[in-house]
Amino acid sequence: MQYFNHQKETDMKRKKNDYRGFLKKSGIKAREGKQVYISLANHKVITEIVYLLGDGKVGIADYLDNVLNEHFQTHRAEINRMLDSVPKVEL
Repeated sequence: MQYFNHQKETDMKRKKNDYRGFLKKSGIKAREGKQVYISLANHKVITEIVYLLGDGKVGIADYLDNVLNEHFQTHRAEINRMLDSVPKVEL
């Protein structure tokens, strides 16, 4: 007899559904964007997330673009306040 924890499975499905917003096509083509460097450890984690949860439909560039867009939307006001507090240089 196999142990089955329905609540744990339900929680995992909900979390995966909540995370789906990051696992969609972003519209960006990696070759049209800019190259950035990330640590090998982060690359391994992101690769695993995209491969296991993305169902082969999204790439690393899509995932990163979606995560960054969410971050900027969530923290827009705070980022703008910090940018406004930095002296601007005029040429």
